[in-house]
Amino acid sequence: MKSFLLILLIIVNSYADEVTILPLKKPILGEKIHNEKVTQSILKPKSKPTKIIEVVNNQTAKITDKTINYSIPKSKPLVVKKTTTVVKDNSKYYSQKDYDIAKKSIAAMEKSQWSTALSTSKKAKDKSIYNFIQWRHLLTTGNQASFYDYMSFIQNNEDYPRISRVKYLAEQKLSTEKISPKKIIDWFGPNKPLSGYGMVILGESLIQTGNIEKGTALIKEGWVTAEFSRSDMKMLSKKYKKYLNANDYINRADYLAWENKYFDLKRMLPYLPKDYQLLYTARQILMSKSYGVDQAIKNVPEKFKNDAGLNHDRLKWRRKRGRVDDSLEILFSVKNDKDYLVRPDKWWVERAIMTRALIYEDKYEKAYKIASQHSLDKGPEFAEAEWLSGWIALSFLNDPILATDHFNNFYQNVSYPISLSRGAYWLGRAYEKIGDKRQSENWYLEATKYLTTYYGQLAFLKINPNKKFELEEQATVTEEYRKYFNKKELVKITHLLDELNKDKYTKNILRHLANDNINSGSEILAAELATNISRYDFAIQVSKLASYEKRFHNTFNYPIISVPQYINGRKIPETAFILSLIRQESEFDMRANSHVGAQGLMQIMPYTAKLVAKQAKLPYSKSRLTSDPEYNINLGSHYIAGLILEYDGAYPFATAAYNAGPKRVKHWKKINKDPQKKQIDFVDWVELIPFKETRNYVQRVMENYNVYRYILEKKPIEMKDFFKDQPLF
Repeated sequence: MKSFLLILLIIVNSYADEVTILPLKKPILGEKIHNEKVTQSILKPKSKPTKIIEVVNNQTAKITDKTINYSIPKSKPLVVKKTTTVVKDNSKYYSQKDYDIAKKSIAAMEKSQWSTALSTSKKAKDKSIYNFIQWRHLLTTGNQASFYDYMSFIQNNEDYPRISRVKYLAEQKLSTEKISPKKIIDWFGPNKPLSGYGMVILGESLIQTGNIEKGTALIKEGWVTAEFSRSDMKMLSKKYKKYLNANDYINRADYLAWENKYFDLKRMLPYLPKDYQLLYTARQILMSKSYGVDQAIKNVPEKFKNDAGLNHDRLKWRRKRGRVDDSLEILFSVKNDKDYLVRPDKWWVERAIMTRALIYEDKYEKAYKIASQHSLDKGPEFAEAEWLSGWIALSFLNDPILATDHFNNFYQNVSYPISLSRGAYWLGRAYEKIGDKRQSENWYLEATKYLTTYYGQLAFLKINPNKKFELEEQATVTEEYRKYFNKKELVKITHLLDELNKDKYTKNILRHLANDNINSGSEILAAELATNISRYDFAIQVSKLASYEKRFHNTFNYPIISVPQYINGRKIPETAFILSLIRQESEFDMRANSHVGAQGLMQIMPYTAKLVAKQAKLPYSKSRLTSDPEYNINLGSHYIAGLILEYDGAYPFATAAYNAGPKRVKHWKKINKDPQKKQIDFVDWVELIPFKETRNYVQRVMENYNVYRYILEKKPIEMKDFFKDQPLF
């Protein structure tokens, strides 16, 4: 069984960095579970899924004999309204004439009738309407805008969302045939181009004005990463023949290969020297899953047989086909040298997958060797490699001293609260196993600085099992700044889009507004604005981004809506838990629709919803899954209640099953042992979940649970140990 699992894991597992802590909104697993059997109590779920200065007045943890205080604002109950397609007859912010123009312009925009949209919006007296339409046009792929259209917009709207992206796209419109070299040079000024193509065009302009050395260097640098069509490649290779040599084409091919851009790489092959053609043909075939792999590798010249990129692509190819021993052969034979590996971050992806697969085979020493010999020295991959190495050392090799070195490396190389609490907790756990009580408690205490996180809460339970915690009010906004903020053009546009029932276009606007003046409270006002237009998901996203920098705006980060207590006789889990699920599933976007078809607040698959509706004795309606929030919550709540009953009150099991399916959880309990039977620690069991998406999902839901409990109670409460069974009877 375990041999089969090992092969299965290395075939299907795709690694996503766990240290880049931007929590996944709707985790999607690659395999659907429509073939799972439905029991009486559970029905099958869906398969789913720049540093900023700190705001003033950010409070830290305060411990008393009975209460521990943390930063959090008061709750603000919300109401999720049913979907409406009604567009308001008039606007509070625009004249009737301009409002009608905006309505027509956006209608044309949504039909990609850009000429009509632009000409119509230009008639409005309030220029914010035209600015919005033009902005959307310039961000659209394949538009007919000229460089001068981009230049005009950028000069007049520097403070607009995604302006860097607009500038990047402006560079793609540059041409020395249409624009004078001097104008191009003046456009960039002291700023380095944002794209490879921009570097190439600026380099050409510099050469034409006499600066051959700098111009040639820019062409060579930009040539490596620039995005070229087949015709562009043919034309530009002739145009710059004088300035490019074989090494420039080789460097470009190597970049494309490491970035897995195999279509572009294939177009590059004819431009390479013969021996390099054979090398990159083999790499292209390996990564594109084309026929002829063995012959292509055989054709590679002897001098390239040990090429790092070729070995990496062979490893990945073998791993995806379940060739375990052959994959390990490559990993153990290559030099663990950063210079040789070229891209140790890419190698880490494969190392991480193989490491976890070997853990399932109880081959802990091999797993540790693969994880620890990563040749990384910084970045998120380094941090994750160090955590994984430490976890293996502590939990499977029983070497807490070795583990502390790895956990400390992890802790010193992360900055987000989720990661800081994770590192501190595991350091506390390692020192606890060593027997150093003082160090252990110090690290657990450090983890409790981040009480809205999974590991911060586990640490709290370790050192304060009988104490209550309280989450305090945080920074407020001055009336003066509120007035300034509300006068901004983008705030006005946000209200307009809400009135026209086009609030889906406000996401980037709200994120941009959040960064206007953080010290004065722009994040709070942007989240408040999102809440006022019923985009609780955008409010959560703004608040989450702030929380990564230790600024907590939990009024908007944790919306509160009504949920049922019973559905046709079935007891439903407490409100805090249901809200935690909704927050992780859809971020309270009742119209949420995943690419696999999961719908609504609780992301229910229509097929599952139909079965649940029958069991709950509710009428089934697919359309109501996204139009009626109460209906969606009733079905999702009934389903999760069944899962909790199935697992005798084990919320981590039920949560994992809601995300990945009961059949998988049953299998994981069998191969990883069962924490309910005291065969394994629950913390390790969660970390052993094979899917990154589900590990993240369980941890995020569990941490949300206690935060919601406090917000709902509005008074100091005991931290709930979510690893203790809580039967629903």
